[in-house]
Amino acid sequence: MTQTLAIFLDAYRDLNSRKLFWLAIGVSMLVVLIVGALGIDETGVSVFTFHFDSKFVNTLFFPRDLFYKMIFQNLGINIWLTWLAAILALISTASVVPELIANGSIDMMLSKPITRHRLFLTRWVTGLFFAGIQAAVFVTASFLVIGFRGGAWEPGLFLAIPVVIIFFSYLYCFCALMGVLTRSTVASLILTLVFWLVLFGVQKAEQFLNNGRIGSQMEVVAIEEAIEKRLEKNADADVDKLRMELTAERRSAERWSSGYWPAYALVTALPKTNETTEWLARTLVRAANFRRPANEDEGMRFFASARVKRKDFEQTVYDDAEERKGATWAIGSSVIFEAVMLGGCVWLFRRRDF
Repeated sequence: MTQTLAIFLDAYRDLNSRKLFWLAIGVSMLVVLIVGALGIDETGVSVFTFHFDSKFVNTLFFPRDLFYKMIFQNLGINIWLTWLAAILALISTASVVPELIANGSIDMMLSKPITRHRLFLTRWVTGLFFAGIQAAVFVTASFLVIGFRGGAWEPGLFLAIPVVIIFFSYLYCFCALMGVLTRSTVASLILTLVFWLVLFGVQKAEQFLNNGRIGSQMEVVAIEEAIEKRLEKNADADVDKLRMELTAERRSAERWSSGYWPAYALVTALPKTNETTEWLARTLVRAANFRRPANEDEGMRFFASARVKRKDFEQTVYDDAEERKGATWAIGSSVIFEAVMLGGCVWLFRRRDF
């Protein structure tokens, strides 16, 4: 245990000495301070001493607490923690494994009475610790801003810390594997960013196909209901036209489904970066009302249906995600993939001649 702690502290001191570590912490604090400088009242919003009248952004439209919660969700989770802060963390920690196996450094480490797998895993956990510090600083500061400025104390926000660490671990595990294979910091970082973009594209494709599948199924139901209403009115001409639409829409629904389920299977097998953070967002929405309900009169976005309302469509998509894309699917299956990658890292590290 003493040896493990010594290696961990050595790796932490190495990360701590880098300017990027403190830059990331500083930027996190700056983002939160800017959000804290925002104010909202019945007439509009304010930034420091400047006030801007607005008929659309005020406490009559957004309750004060919801205003700050939505900023935390849209800026903090969707942009900062899951993109910008993650990129900074990857840049800072990408060199941990390549520097460990560099000539001279690895010779000194292996001369100590410690197993190779413990040496590797200790250094790997150090990188996660870096991402955890970033997330903890940002979430704690956001918790205080929402509490003091919004008047709502939401301890559920701290769930973001372990979820962000898990999200980062998917990428960092791949980065470590590339570091072992290439021994290059630049190569492992670039390959990890490419891997991340591939995951992002696959998950967005799955979501697009799922939206099409659900929208088409809802359209089928809406046409069937319209046919029933026409039959009650004995409008045979309208019924014939609707039946033709129904046949075409059923074929469309089958095509959406045939494309969706293979994409869903592929996403299930891979680490789910988007789905992990979206599960976190849904959890916060459910626990602390992090969103404003959609307008009842809004039509369905993107699919431009005259029969299906946007609110009904979005609620159906949300319910489908709640039912099929919970923590077990989004995080559990991703951790299994990560465990396989990490096992490969350890196996290669133990067998390699340095």
